[in-house]
Amino acid sequence: MRINGRSGAEQVAAKVKRGSAETALARRERPAAVHRVDVFEATTRDVPVAQAGTVRQQRQALVTGDLGGVRQGATNACGPIALWLALGQFGRASADWRQLDAELRPWGLGTSPGVLVEAARERGLQAELYNRGTFDELERETRLGRAVLVMVDVGGYERPNGDMRPGDGRDLETHWMRLTRAWRDSLGRRWVEYENPWGTREVLRYEAFEALWRDQRLGGVPTGYDRAFILIDRAKARPLPTTSADDVIAVRSVTDGAQTFARGVDALLRGQPLVGAGRLVGGALSTLFGAAGAALALPGAWLQRAGDALLTASQEALSSGGPRALAGLVAGAAGLVATGVGAIAGALGNAVGFVGQALSAMVQGALGALGRLFG
Repeated sequence: MRINGRSGAEQVAAKVKRGSAETALARRERPAAVHRVDVFEATTRDVPVAQAGTVRQQRQALVTGDLGGVRQGATNACGPIALWLALGQFGRASADWRQLDAELRPWGLGTSPGVLVEAARERGLQAELYNRGTFDELERETRLGRAVLVMVDVGGYERPNGDMRPGDGRDLETHWMRLTRAWRDSLGRRWVEYENPWGTREVLRYEAFEALWRDQRLGGVPTGYDRAFILIDRAKARPLPTTSADDVIAVRSVTDGAQTFARGVDALLRGQPLVGAGRLVGGALSTLFGAAGAALALPGAWLQRAGDALLTASQEALSSGGPRALAGLVAGAAGLVATGVGAIAGALGNAVGFVGQALSAMVQGALGALGRLFG
Protein backbone atom coordinates (compact mmCIF):
# COMPACT_ATOMS: atom_id res chain seq x y z
CA MET A 1 0.00 0.00 0.00
CA ARG A 2 1.31 3.45 -0.90
CA ILE A 3 0.36 6.73 0.81
CA ASN A 4 0.93 10.02 -1.09
CA GLY A 5 3.23 8.25 -3.47
CA ARG A 6 5.38 6.66 -0.73
CA SER A 7 5.15 3.32 0.97
CA GLY A 8 5.08 3.07 4.76
CA ALA A 9 8.60 1.68 4.74
CA GLU A 10 9.82 4.62 2.68
CA GLN A 11 8.24 7.08 5.12
CA VAL A 12 9.92 5.37 8.08
CA ALA A 13 13.28 5.43 6.27
CA ALA A 14 12.83 9.13 5.55
CA LYS A 15 12.10 9.86 9.22
CA VAL A 16 15.17 7.93 10.30
CA LYS A 17 17.26 9.83 7.77
CA ARG A 18 15.93 13.20 8.98
CA GLY A 19 16.55 12.16 12.59
CA SER A 20 20.11 11.16 11.77
CA ALA A 21 20.72 14.45 10.03
CA GLU A 22 19.29 16.41 12.98
CA THR A 23 21.41 14.43 15.39
CA ALA A 24 24.53 15.06 13.36
CA LEU A 25 23.71 18.77 13.14
CA ALA A 26 23.15 19.00 16.87
CA ARG A 27 26.42 17.20 17.42
CA ARG A 28 28.30 19.68 15.23
CA GLU A 29 26.77 22.65 17.07
CA ARG A 30 27.52 21.23 20.54
CA PRO A 31 30.65 22.80 22.15
CA ALA A 32 33.66 20.52 22.24
CA ALA A 33 34.29 18.93 25.64
CA VAL A 34 37.33 20.18 27.50
CA HIS A 35 39.33 17.60 29.45
CA ARG A 36 41.65 18.99 32.10
CA VAL A 37 43.90 17.30 34.63
CA ASP A 38 41.76 18.37 37.58
CA VAL A 39 38.38 17.76 35.95
CA PHE A 40 37.38 14.78 33.86
CA GLU A 41 34.00 13.86 32.42
CA ALA A 42 33.43 10.33 31.19
CA THR A 43 30.52 8.64 29.45
CA THR A 44 29.18 5.25 30.39
CA ARG A 45 30.43 4.04 27.03
CA ASP A 46 34.03 4.73 27.97
CA VAL A 47 33.84 4.05 31.72
CA PRO A 48 31.27 1.42 32.75
CA VAL A 49 30.10 3.04 35.97
CA ALA A 50 26.76 4.32 37.16
CA GLN A 51 28.14 7.69 38.22
CA ALA A 52 31.19 8.96 36.38
CA GLY A 53 32.26 12.34 37.57
CA THR A 54 34.65 13.96 39.97
CA VAL A 55 38.36 13.41 39.74
CA ARG A 56 39.83 12.53 43.14
CA GLN A 57 43.30 13.80 44.07
CA GLN A 58 46.10 13.82 41.54
CA ARG A 59 45.46 10.17 40.73
CA GLN A 60 42.42 11.06 38.58
CA ALA A 61 40.37 8.31 40.18
CA LEU A 62 36.65 8.21 39.57
CA VAL A 63 34.94 7.06 42.74
CA THR A 64 32.38 4.53 41.54
CA GLY A 65 30.95 3.39 44.84
CA ASP A 66 31.86 1.80 48.14
CA LEU A 67 32.56 -1.82 49.04
CA GLY A 68 29.37 -2.30 50.99
CA GLY A 69 30.89 -1.48 54.34
CA VAL A 70 34.13 -3.42 53.76
CA ARG A 71 36.90 -1.07 54.85
CA GLN A 72 40.26 -1.70 56.47
CA GLY A 73 40.25 1.49 58.51
CA ALA A 74 43.53 2.23 60.28
CA THR A 75 44.72 -1.40 60.08
CA ASN A 76 47.10 -3.16 57.67
CA ALA A 77 44.35 -5.50 56.48
CA CYS A 78 44.54 -4.59 52.79
CA GLY A 79 46.01 -7.99 51.87
CA PRO A 80 43.35 -10.14 53.59
CA ILE A 81 40.55 -7.90 52.29
CA ALA A 82 41.84 -8.03 48.71
CA LEU A 83 42.17 -11.83 48.97
CA TRP A 84 38.73 -12.13 50.58
CA LEU A 85 37.20 -10.23 47.66
CA ALA A 86 39.01 -12.54 45.23
CA LEU A 87 37.91 -15.67 47.11
CA GLY A 88 34.34 -14.46 46.87
CA GLN A 89 34.69 -14.52 43.09
CA PHE A 90 35.08 -18.32 43.34
CA GLY A 91 32.67 -18.92 46.22
CA ARG A 92 35.48 -19.58 48.75
CA ALA A 93 35.19 -16.51 50.97
CA SER A 94 34.22 -16.64 54.65
CA ALA A 95 31.18 -14.77 55.86
CA ASP A 96 33.31 -11.96 57.28
CA TRP A 97 36.71 -10.78 56.01
CA ARG A 98 37.86 -10.39 59.61
CA GLN A 99 38.02 -14.17 59.97
CA LEU A 100 40.56 -14.35 57.15
CA ASP A 101 42.39 -11.34 58.55
CA ALA A 102 42.75 -12.96 61.97
CA GLU A 103 44.18 -16.10 60.34
CA LEU A 104 46.72 -14.35 58.13
CA ARG A 105 47.73 -11.40 60.35
CA PRO A 106 47.66 -12.55 63.97
CA TRP A 107 49.91 -9.71 65.16
CA GLY A 108 48.66 -6.89 62.97
CA LEU A 109 51.55 -7.01 60.51
CA GLY A 110 51.24 -6.47 56.78
CA THR A 111 50.63 -9.38 54.42
CA SER A 112 53.44 -10.78 52.28
CA PRO A 113 52.81 -12.14 48.77
CA GLY A 114 53.66 -15.71 49.72
CA VAL A 115 51.11 -15.79 52.55
CA LEU A 116 48.36 -14.65 50.17
CA VAL A 117 49.38 -17.26 47.59
CA GLU A 118 49.50 -20.00 50.23
CA ALA A 119 46.10 -19.01 51.65
CA ALA A 120 44.49 -19.21 48.20
CA ARG A 121 46.05 -22.62 47.54
CA GLU A 122 44.88 -23.92 50.92
CA ARG A 123 41.34 -23.18 49.75
CA GLY A 124 41.66 -25.37 46.67
CA LEU A 125 42.58 -22.67 44.13
CA GLN A 126 45.51 -22.04 41.84
CA ALA A 127 47.61 -19.03 42.82
CA GLU A 128 50.95 -17.60 41.69
CA LEU A 129 53.01 -14.44 42.03
CA TYR A 130 54.28 -12.49 39.01
CA ASN A 131 56.59 -9.52 38.54
CA ARG A 132 57.07 -6.91 35.81
CA GLY A 133 53.50 -7.17 34.62
CA THR A 134 52.01 -5.24 31.71
CA PHE A 135 48.68 -3.67 30.85
CA ASP A 136 48.07 -6.37 28.25
CA GLU A 137 48.51 -9.07 30.91
CA LEU A 138 46.00 -7.36 33.20
CA GLU A 139 43.55 -7.01 30.33
CA ARG A 140 43.93 -10.64 29.28
CA GLU A 141 43.76 -12.21 32.74
CA THR A 142 40.69 -10.26 33.85
CA ARG A 143 38.93 -11.19 30.61
CA LEU A 144 39.71 -14.84 31.33
CA GLY A 145 37.87 -14.49 34.65
CA ARG A 146 40.92 -14.84 36.87
CA ALA A 147 41.23 -12.86 40.08
CA VAL A 148 44.06 -10.33 40.04
CA LEU A 149 45.62 -8.85 43.19
CA VAL A 150 48.03 -5.98 42.54
CA MET A 151 50.79 -4.71 44.82
CA VAL A 152 51.10 -0.92 44.73
CA ASP A 153 53.05 1.70 46.67
CA VAL A 154 50.76 4.31 48.22
CA GLY A 155 53.38 6.13 50.26
CA GLY A 156 52.44 9.81 50.25
CA TYR A 157 48.79 9.26 49.33
CA GLU A 158 46.09 10.17 51.80
CA ARG A 159 43.38 7.67 52.59
CA PRO A 160 39.76 8.82 52.55
CA ASN A 161 38.14 9.55 55.92
CA GLY A 162 41.50 10.51 57.41
CA ASP A 163 42.66 6.97 58.18
CA MET A 164 46.24 7.73 57.15
CA ARG A 165 48.37 10.84 57.24
CA PRO A 166 49.98 11.67 53.90
CA GLY A 167 53.65 10.74 53.79
CA ASP A 168 56.51 12.27 51.90
CA GLY A 169 56.40 9.66 49.13
CA ARG A 170 59.90 8.35 49.87
CA ASP A 171 58.96 5.42 52.12
CA LEU A 172 57.53 2.21 50.75
CA GLU A 173 53.97 1.53 51.86
CA THR A 174 52.84 -1.65 50.18
CA HIS A 175 49.12 -1.82 49.52
CA TRP A 176 47.07 -4.65 48.01
CA MET A 177 44.04 -4.12 45.80
CA ARG A 178 41.83 -6.40 43.72
CA LEU A 179 41.90 -5.34 40.09
CA THR A 180 38.64 -6.27 38.38
CA ARG A 181 39.09 -4.98 34.84
CA ALA A 182 41.59 -3.42 32.41
CA TRP A 183 40.47 -2.14 29.02
CA ARG A 184 40.86 0.40 26.24
CA ASP A 185 38.01 2.81 25.59
CA SER A 186 36.68 4.03 22.26
CA LEU A 187 39.44 6.66 22.08
CA GLY A 188 42.22 4.17 22.74
CA ARG A 189 42.82 5.33 26.30
CA ARG A 190 43.75 2.65 28.83
CA TRP A 191 41.79 2.21 32.07
CA VAL A 192 41.80 -0.04 35.12
CA GLU A 193 39.01 -0.66 37.58
CA TYR A 194 39.81 -1.95 41.05
CA GLU A 195 38.43 -2.54 44.51
CA ASN A 196 40.43 -0.62 47.09
CA PRO A 197 40.38 -1.97 50.68
CA TRP A 198 40.26 1.64 51.79
CA GLY A 199 36.55 1.19 51.08
CA THR A 200 35.95 2.29 47.50
CA ARG A 201 35.63 0.97 43.98
CA GLU A 202 37.58 3.19 41.61
CA VAL A 203 38.37 3.65 37.95
CA LEU A 204 41.78 5.07 37.08
CA ARG A 205 43.71 5.87 33.93
CA TYR A 206 46.37 3.19 33.51
CA GLU A 207 49.22 5.72 33.33
CA ALA A 208 48.33 7.03 36.80
CA PHE A 209 47.84 3.51 38.13
CA GLU A 210 51.21 2.39 36.76
CA ALA A 211 52.93 5.18 38.70
CA LEU A 212 51.73 3.44 41.88
CA TRP A 213 52.38 -0.06 40.57
CA ARG A 214 55.95 0.18 39.27
CA ASP A 215 59.42 0.17 40.82
CA GLN A 216 58.73 -0.11 44.54
CA ARG A 217 61.65 1.12 46.61
CA LEU A 218 62.61 1.19 50.27
CA GLY A 219 64.69 4.19 51.26
CA GLY A 220 65.46 4.79 47.58
CA VAL A 221 66.78 1.22 47.13
CA PRO A 222 64.88 -0.99 44.65
CA THR A 223 63.13 -3.91 46.36
CA GLY A 224 62.86 -5.82 43.09
CA TYR A 225 59.06 -5.58 43.06
CA ASP A 226 58.08 -3.84 39.86
CA ARG A 227 54.45 -4.14 38.68
CA ALA A 228 53.92 -7.25 40.84
CA PHE A 229 50.60 -9.08 40.91
CA ILE A 230 49.02 -12.37 42.02
CA LEU A 231 46.77 -14.49 39.82
CA ILE A 232 44.11 -16.76 41.33
CA ASP A 233 41.89 -19.22 39.47
CA ARG A 234 39.92 -22.42 40.00
CA ALA A 235 41.91 -25.61 40.42
CA LYS A 236 40.36 -27.23 37.34
CA ALA A 237 40.79 -24.19 35.13
CA ARG A 238 43.59 -23.85 32.62
CA PRO A 239 46.95 -23.82 34.45
CA LEU A 240 48.30 -20.41 35.36
CA PRO A 241 51.33 -19.06 33.48
CA THR A 242 54.78 -19.83 34.86
CA THR A 243 55.82 -17.33 37.51
CA SER A 244 57.90 -14.36 36.42
CA ALA A 245 58.90 -13.42 39.98
CA ASP A 246 62.14 -15.39 40.23
CA ASP A 247 64.04 -12.12 40.58
CA VAL A 248 62.41 -11.30 43.95
CA ILE A 249 62.74 -14.68 45.66
CA ALA A 250 65.26 -13.41 48.22
CA VAL A 251 63.19 -10.39 49.28
CA ARG A 252 60.02 -12.47 49.27
CA SER A 253 61.72 -15.10 51.42
CA VAL A 254 62.43 -12.48 54.09
CA THR A 255 58.87 -11.11 54.23
CA ASP A 256 57.22 -14.53 53.95
CA GLY A 257 59.48 -15.92 56.66
CA ALA A 258 58.80 -13.09 59.10
CA GLN A 259 55.06 -13.45 58.73
CA THR A 260 55.23 -17.25 58.91
CA PHE A 261 57.22 -16.96 62.15
CA ALA A 262 54.53 -14.68 63.62
CA ARG A 263 51.82 -17.12 62.59
CA GLY A 264 53.80 -19.90 64.28
CA VAL A 265 53.81 -18.02 67.59
CA ASP A 266 50.07 -17.53 67.25
CA ALA A 267 49.51 -21.24 66.52
CA LEU A 268 51.47 -22.20 69.64
CA LEU A 269 49.38 -19.87 71.77
CA ARG A 270 46.21 -21.40 70.32
CA GLY A 271 47.30 -24.90 71.30
CA GLN A 272 48.64 -26.18 67.97
CA PRO A 273 52.19 -27.23 68.93
CA LEU A 274 53.24 -29.10 65.78
CA VAL A 275 51.78 -26.59 63.35
CA GLY A 276 53.21 -23.75 65.41
CA ALA A 277 56.65 -25.36 65.61
CA GLY A 278 56.66 -25.98 61.87
CA ARG A 279 55.87 -22.36 61.16
CA LEU A 280 58.39 -21.12 63.72
CA VAL A 281 61.26 -23.18 62.32
CA GLY A 282 60.20 -22.71 58.71
CA GLY A 283 59.76 -18.97 59.17
CA ALA A 284 63.17 -18.64 60.82
CA LEU A 285 64.88 -20.58 58.02
CA SER A 286 63.14 -18.59 55.31
CA THR A 287 63.98 -15.27 56.99
CA LEU A 288 67.65 -16.11 57.58
CA PHE A 289 68.32 -17.49 54.12
CA GLY A 290 66.28 -14.69 52.58
CA ALA A 291 68.25 -12.03 54.43
CA ALA A 292 71.52 -13.56 53.25
CA GLY A 293 70.21 -13.73 49.71
CA ALA A 294 68.84 -10.19 49.80
CA ALA A 295 72.27 -8.93 50.87
CA LEU A 296 73.43 -10.07 47.44
CA ALA A 297 70.30 -9.57 45.35
CA LEU A 298 69.50 -5.96 46.29
CA PRO A 299 73.00 -4.59 45.56
CA GLY A 300 72.94 -6.70 42.42
CA ALA A 301 69.75 -4.98 41.29
CA TRP A 302 71.29 -1.59 42.02
CA LEU A 303 74.40 -2.49 40.01
CA GLN A 304 72.28 -3.57 37.05
CA ARG A 305 70.39 -0.29 37.09
CA ALA A 306 73.64 1.64 37.31
CA GLY A 307 75.07 -0.43 34.47
CA ASP A 308 72.03 0.26 32.29
CA ALA A 309 72.41 3.98 32.96
CA LEU A 310 76.09 3.86 32.01
CA LEU A 311 75.33 1.96 28.81
CA THR A 312 72.71 4.55 27.86
CA ALA A 313 75.16 7.38 28.50
CA SER A 314 77.80 5.52 26.49
CA GLN A 315 75.52 5.22 23.47
CA GLU A 316 74.74 8.93 23.58
CA ALA A 317 78.43 9.84 23.86
CA LEU A 318 79.46 7.53 21.03
CA SER A 319 76.75 8.85 18.74
CA SER A 320 77.92 12.43 19.30
CA GLY A 321 81.50 11.56 18.31
CA GLY A 322 84.47 13.82 18.99
CA PRO A 323 86.19 13.94 22.37
CA ARG A 324 83.17 12.43 24.08
CA ALA A 325 83.61 9.15 22.21
CA LEU A 326 86.50 8.06 24.43
CA ALA A 327 84.44 8.80 27.55
CA GLY A 328 81.63 6.84 25.96
CA LEU A 329 83.85 3.81 25.53
CA VAL A 330 84.94 3.95 29.18
CA ALA A 331 81.33 4.35 30.33
CA GLY A 332 80.25 1.45 28.13
CA ALA A 333 82.92 -0.84 29.53
CA ALA A 334 82.01 0.12 33.09
CA GLY A 335 78.33 -0.41 32.28
CA LEU A 336 78.97 -3.91 30.97
CA VAL A 337 80.97 -4.84 34.06
CA ALA A 338 78.35 -3.42 36.44
CA THR A 339 75.51 -5.14 34.61
CA GLY A 340 77.31 -8.48 34.58
CA VAL A 341 78.37 -8.36 38.23
CA GLY A 342 74.88 -7.24 39.24
CA ALA A 343 73.24 -10.08 37.33
CA ILE A 344 75.53 -12.65 38.95
CA ALA A 345 74.95 -11.23 42.44
CA GLY A 346 71.21 -11.15 41.88
CA ALA A 347 71.11 -14.73 40.64
CA LEU A 348 73.17 -16.00 43.59
CA GLY A 349 71.11 -14.05 46.11
CA ASN A 350 67.82 -15.33 44.77
CA ALA A 351 69.20 -18.87 44.71
CA VAL A 352 69.99 -18.59 48.42
CA GLY A 353 66.49 -17.26 49.03
CA PHE A 354 65.03 -20.18 47.09
CA VAL A 355 66.89 -22.63 49.36
CA GLY A 356 65.36 -20.91 52.38
CA GLN A 357 61.87 -21.17 50.91
CA ALA A 358 62.36 -24.85 50.05
CA LEU A 359 63.58 -25.72 53.55
CA SER A 360 60.72 -23.75 55.08
CA ALA A 361 58.16 -25.61 52.97
CA MET A 362 59.67 -28.98 53.88
CA VAL A 363 59.65 -28.30 57.62
CA GLN A 364 56.13 -26.88 57.62
CA GLY A 365 54.84 -29.70 55.47
CA ALA A 366 56.33 -32.42 57.67
CA LEU A 367 55.27 -30.98 61.03
CA GLY A 368 51.92 -29.88 59.64
CA ALA A 369 51.21 -33.42 58.47
CA LEU A 370 52.09 -34.77 61.93
CA GLY A 371 49.82 -32.18 63.47
CA ARG A 372 46.90 -33.26 61.32
CA LEU A 373 47.66 -36.91 62.02
CA PHE A 374 47.73 -36.58 65.81
CA GLY A 375 45.44 -33.58 66.11
